[in-house]
Amino acid sequence: MTVRSDDHIEKFLDVDGIRSREELRKFMLCTYAVEDCGVKVRYYVETLSNGKRIYVERPTFLNKGCDFVLFAEDVIVYHNGNDKAPSHNDIIEELAEKKRALTSEQYASLSQAIDRIYNVASYEDAAQFVKGLPEVGWSYELVLKLLRWLFIEQDITYWAGTGREMLMIAIQNIE
Repeated sequence: MTVRSDDHIEKFLDVDGIRSREELRKFMLCTYAVEDCGVKVRYYVETLSNGKRIYVERPTFLNKGCDFVLFAEDVIVYHNGNDKAPSHNDIIEELAEKKRALTSEQYASLSQAIDRIYNVASYEDAAQFVKGLPEVGWSYELVLKLLRWLFIEQDITYWAGTGREMLMIAIQNIE
C-alpha cells in the first residue's frame, strides 16, 4: 500500500503550461475555489517515468487554509506502508548526498536544473541539465518534480514570496 485508502476525492491537476509564479498561484487558488466545502481532495500532479505518482492533498493536517501536503508514492513511507510527505530537510539531505557524490561540474549542472525549476521552467527544460549524470540516491526526475511542487506550495503559503526564496537559499547553502 502506498496511497492510503480514505475519503479523499481523486483528481488530476496539470500545470505544465504555466510559466509564472503569479499564474501558478492564481491557477491553484481558482482550482480550490470550485471545490465543494468540507471535501478532501487528492490531486495527482506528476507521473514519474517509473509510473509512480506525486500528489498533493488538501486540506492539510494543520488546516492552514490554502496550503497542501505533498507526497510521492513509495519514496518515504510510514511503518504501515502509507506514503509520508517528504520535508524540505529530506530534499536538502538528498541534495547534500548528491553534492558529496558528484564532481563540482556535475553538481553545477544539477544546480542549473534546480534554478530552472525555481524560475518556473518545465521539467523537460530542467531535465536537460541532469542527463547523463551518475545516479545517486533519488532520481533527478523525482527531486526536480518534488522541488517544483515544494516551490509552488511555498508560493501559496507565503504570499510575500519569501518561502520560495527561503527554500532556494537553503539549497544554495548546502555544503
